[in-house]
Amino acid sequence: MYKTEIKKELGKYHINSTHEKILRTINENPGITMCELTKGLDLSKGSISICIKRLEEESLVQKYGVFDNKKVFRLHPTKIGKDLCSKIKLIQILKV
Repeated sequence: MYKTEIKKELGKYHINSTHEKILRTINENPGITMCELTKGLDLSKGSISICIKRLEEESLVQKYGVFDNKKVFRLHPTKIGKDLCSKIKLIQILKV
């Protein structure tokens, strides 16, 4: 039952459970790099890049370049992204 509610929340932002897993990881580790995400979530760089692009389009995360390396980006959740993570966590807690 609660999975349906979570899917409904994710659907408002046109994202799926993989996007949510990435968003949750970024929310729990602000400033994480794409390389760190790749290792931690066991997903390919291409998959991570596509998901990050979608999360940016939905204003859920922001990328910030690193001062001394233009190829490295640090990922941070936006207020909207933090709020979505909180809603999902609340749904999970209430439905346990």
